[in-house]
Amino acid sequence: MSTRDLRTTAFASREELADALQSLFVAELLLPSKPLWIVTPWVSDVPIIDNRAGRFRGLIPGLAHRWIRLGELLEHQIERGGSIVLACRPNDHNETFTGLVSARLRSLGLDPRFLVCNSLELHEKGILAGGILLSGSMNLTYNGIRRLEESIHLTDDTNRVARARVAYKERWGAP
Repeated sequence: MSTRDLRTTAFASREELADALQSLFVAELLLPSKPLWIVTPWVSDVPIIDNRAGRFRGLIPGLAHRWIRLGELLEHQIERGGSIVLACRPNDHNETFTGLVSARLRSLGLDPRFLVCNSLELHEKGILAGGILLSGSMNLTYNGIRRLEESIHLTDDTNRVARARVAYKERWGAP
């Protein structure tokens, strides 16, 4: 893969986008990024990994047969040695999610590796994980993943990934 474009509509690519996100976060659990950058104006504790059939039991021992949500994935990524920068808008919706994740990580002594950055003007969307950049119009919410029409670009092009890494680090920093 060098670059893959996904366009979700009422008729196409919704599962393709969900599968791409699931694969990205499974890879993060196997080899956590330092850091994983998530840049999204809106973020929710959305279901990301479908473990209803128990296919990912070996990835997270003791995992129940159910959807694994974003907050849990972020916690496991950090427990495995990764770090996360989450950039979003400062509003009640986002602060509910980031507050819960921060509190859970604080109780585990892992909060220094989770950095939340806020910007009222944030409109950019992207996830930079290792050598993969997912960018486009999608917020990391249920509507962004499952309902709205979105245009998503997924690339492992080393130049695009490197430029995004420099831009994200300059703008959002790293824990």
